[in-house]
Amino acid sequence: MKPSKLTRILFIALLFTTAFTACKKKDPPPVVVPENEITDATELEMYLSWSLTPTSSATDSADLDLYLFKGNITQESQLASAQIIGTSDNVDNFETIKLASSIADGDYTLVIDYYEILKPGKYTLRFKGTASGKIYNVSDVAFTVADDGSIKLPVHIVKTGQKFTVTKR
Repeated sequence: MKPSKLTRILFIALLFTTAFTACKKKDPPPVVVPENEITDATELEMYLSWSLTPTSSATDSADLDLYLFKGNITQESQLASAQIIGTSDNVDNFETIKLASSIADGDYTLVIDYYEILKPGKYTLRFKGTASGKIYNVSDVAFTVADDGSIKLPVHIVKTGQKFTVTKR
């Protein structure tokens, strides 16, 4: 073969390879689900736990309770007229509320009642899809003895179908 004929064959092979590669369908980018979005067919479990400083029995020196209200509540004064959906159950000396996937779509507010605080500490709210197993945490939120008797509105939850979006305030 002459060098020009070889060059022509290589050029044509390169042209076909480039054309086939360029026309190949590319895979769509993966869907990125935000970490604060949990899709679950059953329910969203909200679990409140805490630790104290200096280290002592968390449940002997602090009592925090959870309440779930319908609506996007941003001020304590709104609670008097808001519909309460649930109160926490004491599980393992900490607090749990469950929000079923079958409940009406809309806005929900989780409320923490600092019922009795004798020592400072930090709490963690864990949100878990009971069927999916996906977990989102709001961690290491500090509280002090001065918070005793007060309430906090730490998260807003938007439920759409089987999707729960948890937004830290």
